[in-house]
Amino acid sequence: MSLGESVMSVFGGLALFLFGINMMSDSLKLAAGNKLKLIIEKTTNTPLKGILVGVLLTILIQSSSGTTALMIGLLRAGLMTLPQSVGIIMGANIGTTVTAFIIGLPIADWGLYIVFLGFLLHFIGKRRMKHIGGVLLGLGLLFVGLNFMGDGLKPIAATEMATDMFKTFANNWFLGTIFGSLFTALVQSSSAAIGVLEKLYHLNAQGVSSISLAGAIPLLLGANIGTTITAMLASIGGNIESKRAAVVHTTFNLIMAVVFLIILVPYTNVVASFESRFLEQYSMLTIAFAHLFQNASMTILLYFFINKMIWFSKKVIKDKVNTQIPEQMFDDKLIQESPELALEFAKKAISYMGNLVKDYFAIAKEYSFKDNPKLLEESNQYEMMIDTYDIKLHDYLIKISRAGLDLDGSKKLSRDLDTIKDFERIGDHLMNIMEFFDMRYKEGLALSEEGTQDLHEMFDALTIMIDDTLNAFLNQDVELAHKVVVEEDKIDEIEEKARYKYIERLKKGQITFVMAANYPDILANLERIGDHLMNIAGSVIEPLYVPLSIIVPKPHEVDKDT
Repeated sequence: MSLGESVMSVFGGLALFLFGINMMSDSLKLAAGNKLKLIIEKTTNTPLKGILVGVLLTILIQSSSGTTALMIGLLRAGLMTLPQSVGIIMGANIGTTVTAFIIGLPIADWGLYIVFLGFLLHFIGKRRMKHIGGVLLGLGLLFVGLNFMGDGLKPIAATEMATDMFKTFANNWFLGTIFGSLFTALVQSSSAAIGVLEKLYHLNAQGVSSISLAGAIPLLLGANIGTTITAMLASIGGNIESKRAAVVHTTFNLIMAVVFLIILVPYTNVVASFESRFLEQYSMLTIAFAHLFQNASMTILLYFFINKMIWFSKKVIKDKVNTQIPEQMFDDKLIQESPELALEFAKKAISYMGNLVKDYFAIAKEYSFKDNPKLLEESNQYEMMIDTYDIKLHDYLIKISRAGLDLDGSKKLSRDLDTIKDFERIGDHLMNIMEFFDMRYKEGLALSEEGTQDLHEMFDALTIMIDDTLNAFLNQDVELAHKVVVEEDKIDEIEEKARYKYIERLKKGQITFVMAANYPDILANLERIGDHLMNIAGSVIEPLYVPLSIIVPKPHEVDKDT
């Protein structure tokens, strides 16, 4: 194998490895079902439980990055506290070491057999079996990619340049740590970085003078630092708590690196002694055990300093005014002490949910006129947050109702239950709009110039309506709420005109039926958003507001048998 072929084998193998581990992670999450986020939120009420959940979840989905992304999503929704997230961060660091053990097991040669079995299950089996097939397919590709990397690394490691680099890493812990951090940040997978490291270390057993244990451990510590890029990226655009969680994640892994670099020589001797007693020389499992020991031991040590790390994160990320809902929001003790006060906190949380809807609307508006896959991914995150908020707030309000409220409080609670449901339904309509435009972009269907103008007009009118509705609800501004009701009539008028003009364009042959196929559906979903905003405004005007269409049904809705 030439040097060029070796390089391509390494990069091609790395690509297969990353694709395989992502496929395995995605399939495991699908197999676990949509209730995964709710399980996390409900079972992490203490840092210790958070650690256990973080360990189990990361083992389950085989991705500390996936665990981190779910955690950041719950933080952004305000459904998890910072101390809870710290526990999950620590647990994910332990859980991710399982991947290193899987890589180190002597089953890589069975990779193609696992791929074939996974392929059969994925394309022949039913829904659950398809997900299991996806897991096996991803696992098999992981091993196939690992074998390609090993084949490519062997001749590269034998070159004089590689030998000199390995000697440099063995004698200079700083360069080794930096290289490990940069490589992991580049591929955004500590599992991939550690997989390459395990293969390099194992080459020594095959007669190729590769990286020593003294050079491997700084690279391993650097991989832990580089993986924090996931939390940093996930927190971009999020709330303060999610940014603080990213700071805690980085702080935790930096402290780990510093501690083990200080004791690097004795620690290396301990790992070497463990290898000589329990493993074969230059075993890939040596790296896996080193990874587990440093992550687990630092989790135990830093567990007692969680509050200190949280304090530090608050110093780095300062508070902003009116960006966080009160921490007492979902505290059951508050309901017993003062149901009325709990109801006020619920109102603030509903307002926060409304602002999530507003941000989601802005994403849908932008995506409607420009194809951007990142916006589609972000919309899924918002949909998850809004749905979770709907369930959480509904359950909390029901608990308040059982604690006993006066007549006025009961009216407010009834209004709030309707409001969160309206916000949730708006989220559903926004998801529909995102899906409609995703279909159009995949088919290469562009909006006509006139259709684009009509949609801009409707989006702009709804933007004003959303702002007015949120302000009316937060301040209980009846006058502004009446304005929203008037604005809804304008939305209906815009929708009717846009629908009429679209039909005229069809008649004149200016557009094809395929191009316009889901255009009326988009208009209908936008119009329904206006209806739900009017419902929220109506509840401000009258807490027990009932839409006129229910009080006075339309002719076709009347039961003629009565």
